[in-house]
Amino acid sequence: MQKGETLIGKDLKQVEAWLSELGFPTHYGIKLTGWIYRKRVQNYADINDIPKHILTTLKDEFGEVHGHIGYERYPGADGAVKYLFTNAQGQHYESIYMDNGKRKTLCVSTQAGCRMGCKFCMTGSIGFKGNLDAGSIVGQLLAIPESKSVNRLVIMGMGEPFDNWAEVSQALEILTSAWGVAFGRSNITLSTVGILDGLERFLMNPPCNLAISLHSPFPDERALLMPSEVKNPISRVVDILLNHPIPKPLRLSFEYVALGGINLSEQHAKAVCELLKGLNYHINIIPWNEHSAASEFRKPNPVELENFTRWLNQHGALWTIRQSRGNEVGAACGQMAGKHTPK
Repeated sequence: MQKGETLIGKDLKQVEAWLSELGFPTHYGIKLTGWIYRKRVQNYADINDIPKHILTTLKDEFGEVHGHIGYERYPGADGAVKYLFTNAQGQHYESIYMDNGKRKTLCVSTQAGCRMGCKFCMTGSIGFKGNLDAGSIVGQLLAIPESKSVNRLVIMGMGEPFDNWAEVSQALEILTSAWGVAFGRSNITLSTVGILDGLERFLMNPPCNLAISLHSPFPDERALLMPSEVKNPISRVVDILLNHPIPKPLRLSFEYVALGGINLSEQHAKAVCELLKGLNYHINIIPWNEHSAASEFRKPNPVELENFTRWLNQHGALWTIRQSRGNEVGAACGQMAGKHTPK
């Protein structure tokens, strides 16, 4: 580790190696990761069971715990809170905190921008601004004032996780390890457009729940909505999932952005169920959230949604309509763009 780096984003072995390099006992490593990740301490001065000379060296080398991340906080009228982060690399990215009673969820980003180019998504319209490192990913949870109340994580913010798998997998190790944040794997869901090589690596030892962005069962239409379909066909995604089923208690779901007049016909419902036959899955239907970068789309009306879900029922699919939050502050599903929100 070099001066100016941060311990956030480092695993236990890396922290122990840093202690060893400076001549400190390595057994303090697990105490440090416990304070930073589990107890979510904000200042080294609040740590009371590690010698002060070690903590002083920590502060001298790395600054304060969250010194590399700054954020602006935008609370919405619906209770959702948007966070606009800026890291030491000058990257801008967002997360959103949602309090639904017992479920207190944080939606985190893995990239600044995104290179997948999904036509209905605001993030895709701004292009790719770089991968986030593991510290910037985990830091979205650790830095915010609601940190200790969060009991669900969804990796569904800006970016494609499998396009940044080295850093995302490091972040997931920190989030799920006993020496780290110690989140239950079934309380974290990762969303992907279905990058094939990333999917295969993920399924070798799934670290969390998996959500696949579907949006159309028809390859030609899906390719128009999601250019990633060309090299990562949904039919191949389903084949891989059939051959490598996700073990319980982890869950598989498919996200379906409902686009008025486009993907809500009876033919779509039937084809979705045919495509996913043999999988143990749930469909999350997300009514499209309006934004200026995709004026050719419209939000579905209630009749369209009612008909589509009725047809899904007829073909045996399990589904839920997800009501997005954070629309007022530009942080609902598909709206994230790493931009300031007018106050």
